[in-house]
Amino acid sequence: MRLMPRPLKTRTPNPDTSGEMTTIRTTCPRCGEVDMGPEAIVLEVGPGGGDGSYRFVCPQCSEQVEKPADRKIVALLVSAGVGVRDDVPGAGPEEDEGDGPTWLERHADGPPFTVDDLISFHFLLQDDRRLQRFLADR
Repeated sequence: MRLMPRPLKTRTPNPDTSGEMTTIRTTCPRCGEVDMGPEAIVLEVGPGGGDGSYRFVCPQCSEQVEKPADRKIVALLVSAGVGVRDDVPGAGPEEDEGDGPTWLERHADGPPFTVDDLISFHFLLQDDRRLQRFLADR
């Protein structure tokens, strides 16, 4: 008979791949604390990407609730997987009567941004010396 050492800890799956759903706890003025998933919340961010507000339908009383969101709350909601709706009227470039904001129709001059460009940009941001030189030249 051969004895194998038993691991001290059981392996747990990586939190990013465990498949567990994020739960967000907020408050309803009528029901108190309620839990919901990120898909149940609509987050609107004002100009500059700072403060905004979030809305949800209370899962207990079905009342629509809107609450203010400072920069910290916006960051927490985004990190929990809540999508940002930044095309609210008065919160950015002007909108027309069409299907969406007019800034969606504008195109920058030059070639399209590719995945390779994104990877290169990522590594440029990792180079502190190069970033400091760039900022010093401005």
